[in-house]
Amino acid sequence: MSSPVPALVAVPVIVFVVAVALGRFALLNGTAIDRLLNRVLAWTALSLVLLERGVAPRFGSLLHQLSMGATMLAIASLFGAVLRWAGADPRLAARRQRYFDLAAAASVLLILIIGTPYRRAGTLLGQDSSWQEFVVSTVMWIPLIAVGTLVWRVGLRELRGGGVTRYERVVFSALLAAPVIAGVGLVSSIARHAGRWQADDPHLTRWAAPNFGTVFVLAAMLAVPLTELLTARTGWDRAGRHCRRLWPLWRDLTGAVPEIVLPATGSIPPDARLLRMTVEIRDALMQLHRYLPADHATELAPPSSACYARQLRQAITAKSNGGTPTAAPSVAGRFGAPSSDIDSDIRRLLDLARAWTKR
Repeated sequence: MSSPVPALVAVPVIVFVVAVALGRFALLNGTAIDRLLNRVLAWTALSLVLLERGVAPRFGSLLHQLSMGATMLAIASLFGAVLRWAGADPRLAARRQRYFDLAAAASVLLILIIGTPYRRAGTLLGQDSSWQEFVVSTVMWIPLIAVGTLVWRVGLRELRGGGVTRYERVVFSALLAAPVIAGVGLVSSIARHAGRWQADDPHLTRWAAPNFGTVFVLAAMLAVPLTELLTARTGWDRAGRHCRRLWPLWRDLTGAVPEIVLPATGSIPPDARLLRMTVEIRDALMQLHRYLPADHATELAPPSSACYARQLRQAITAKSNGGTPTAAPSVAGRFGAPSSDIDSDIRRLLDLARAWTKR
């Protein structure tokens, strides 16, 4: 009995979903929503593996029914996660989740009971338009429609709300796409029962393909916060990259003016470290500007980054040689006064850092 999705497609998707699930269980399992979403990934990964009936061809009928059961358990967890996302009371949501899980377990038992003749015959439940297939489709699609409707309502509410970032818009759009992809299976089942579609589908690709597509979109969406966490921990997020580029400039400036370095205790997140470095570099520039020659200190037009870097080196040399500072520390007219836009400050300091490393 062949698998419904080619191994060239199925295996990478399964590996990806399993990897995301394992990563999230290890690093993102602290909140109730995260735990429920991780359960969704675990059950859907199992569902995809069971659909690959090449693993145990003799038990293809049983594996297919167990795959349906794993999907039902995933739907129960997804329903609970979306309810919490929609703002349900945590205590009420926890009690409801037990009911969802019990209902999902009961549906698994029902699938196995109804599917007994199919297992004995070695055929797949759903290959024909029997009453058994109709009952199982109803049991599966009612909760799927319910959770899909809830996902759409919550997702549209977030998209229509103000202050949605580009990243959040992409995530919500992907979330809205998942029920649409899953709905392909529903449309094909309805068409089959209505007699509108009688195409030969012995491997139930009409169920498996939307299942793989939906799970892939869900896993890709849930991989985003995991990727952000991993890049932040390894220093490869945006703030970490900026810190590495600023470090040579920060090291030399704070080495010349060590008294401006803020005391640090414990581990500092990349965003906070970047803000500290920006403030300390600014403070160092204010102090070192006092050691510039008089003709440079009175210039009104800010020089280029390369020229300013050379002048700063002169100021560091003058300070280390015991030069006399001027009265008022300032960076106005030299590198521009600090702005209220931290991103603009960081961009200008990054330009200076690039010039600083070009000795």
